[in-house]
Amino acid sequence: MKKKLKLYIKYLLIGMIAIPFSSSYSETLEVVTENWRPYNYEEAGEIKGVSTDIVKRVLDNSGIDYKIHVYPWARAYKMALERKNVLIYTLIRIPQREKLFKWVCPLGKGGETSLYRLKSEKKVHVRTLADAKKYYIITNFNSMDHIWLKENGFTKLQISSAVEKAVKMIFGRRAKFIAFDSSVMEKECLNAGFAPGDLEKVLPLFKTPPYVALSNQTSDKILNKLSKSYKQLYKERKINLVN
Repeated sequence: MKKKLKLYIKYLLIGMIAIPFSSSYSETLEVVTENWRPYNYEEAGEIKGVSTDIVKRVLDNSGIDYKIHVYPWARAYKMALERKNVLIYTLIRIPQREKLFKWVCPLGKGGETSLYRLKSEKKVHVRTLADAKKYYIITNFNSMDHIWLKENGFTKLQISSAVEKAVKMIFGRRAKFIAFDSSVMEKECLNAGFAPGDLEKVLPLFKTPPYVALSNQTSDKILNKLSKSYKQLYKERKINLVN
């Protein structure tokens, strides 16, 4: 009887020790992104894109449970800033964001954000940042463009809640310029129903390396698990970077 009781207590203790360990892996990551072609977008109820392909492969390989949702960028960004167990992509890694997130892995080298104008606006000329600050510029709220422009002293900003709306604003002549990543400009114009050839680049601003990141409240255990998964897939050439 005593022997059975000792065995019962032994297995009970083992079970109690194992519970917190297993539950740390049972948590579900909330994965958030926006409609930003060709990186990530929702089409016919399916979340697609070159960034999405990489993120799904890394998550599936890691064994971590997850759910992906597409939101307006401001909402997705706020969730990643404030909540635990949130993964966000495609997030541009700029100095102003460095301490706000736990950076998992790059998605590519990125393009270059520049100011664009309608070709028909031939009277509008800018050669320097000082010149550009005289005009209103369209940018997506809390995007890397928005943050960079504010940090560099731009005050005449027309704020949009989504990339598609921003495109419609520039073609609707709501401002003289729009800040745009060169790697997505063409696809986003076409998606909004406009000809990208009607826009022209007038002034380069900064490079845009795209990343996957976690909210700061997320455990380092999850960060390390995802980083390891990414490195393994990259070494085995099972993922293709977006650019």
